[in-house]
Amino acid sequence: MRTLVTGGAGFVGSHIVEALLTAGHEVLVVDNLATGSRSNLAPQAQFRLVDITNRDELRAAFAEYRPEVVLHQAAQTLVAASTSDPIRDSEINVVGTLNMLEAAGQAGVRKIIFASSGGTVYGNPERQPVVETEPLRPISPYGVSKVAGEHYIRVLCERLGMVYTNLRYGNVYGPRDIPASQHVITAFLHAIDRGSQPVIEWDGEQSKDYVYAADVAQANLLALNLGDDESFNIGSGSEISVNSIFKLICRLAGVEVDPIRAPKRSGDVRRFTLDCTRADRLLNWRPATSFQDGLRATVDFYLGTKAVHAATS
Repeated sequence: MRTLVTGGAGFVGSHIVEALLTAGHEVLVVDNLATGSRSNLAPQAQFRLVDITNRDELRAAFAEYRPEVVLHQAAQTLVAASTSDPIRDSEINVVGTLNMLEAAGQAGVRKIIFASSGGTVYGNPERQPVVETEPLRPISPYGVSKVAGEHYIRVLCERLGMVYTNLRYGNVYGPRDIPASQHVITAFLHAIDRGSQPVIEWDGEQSKDYVYAADVAQANLLALNLGDDESFNIGSGSEISVNSIFKLICRLAGVEVDPIRAPKRSGDVRRFTLDCTRADRLLNWRPATSFQDGLRATVDFYLGTKAVHAATS
């Protein structure tokens, strides 16, 4: 199958590209390399240096390649950045998504798989674990942009003769993330690797649903042929606090360090756990990686021999 992955040179996108190639699909990656890297990509993946906000270049890339399925991962992903500059956030996440939809419709794409955000589109839900029918009440501009993306995809896919699947990710972690993402696990490991003090914002008792990147990639792979015109939570179905994650990382890394305490990050939610029953039933997807195994692999990736030594000493 001919697939196109926007943002495919980034953290989550590169894991999706890897899964697609392993399954025997053709892949074109469209990325501006603002946060991604060519080094994340296998040589079998084709690559075009294109920004999704560049309407003409995006249409040209789609028209030349003519994919059957588009996996739209490219986005501005920082909640704090969306709060400080919501216009820029919407230019990338809303207008960029509209550019993608236009290009896909003109190129005869069959399906769009959209990376939404289970951690932000629901806001502070009244019930946990959160099911897909929970009202979408985001409390950050980033969450608003993801909700808008879902609605534009639903409305325009019907008009343009395409189907879609929205995947609402939990907090994704794993190899190839970068410190600029401000994801807590990556931030902790980056600080430890530099010999500096990790920062814990709020009181550290905020508790979230964490899902391993390879499991997210598998959900995208299954959505190529399943889950048409549906939205799915993609998470672990459980939650763990930031303080607990910090203790586990220190143990795996073999370090003892006191964190710096910082104020609450704007737009952060107190807790969320995703109910993934629908993904199990309709996508035949469930997380295959336990948090302990995924965290150990992530620590090994970032700290290498330091972590291995700590685990065996």
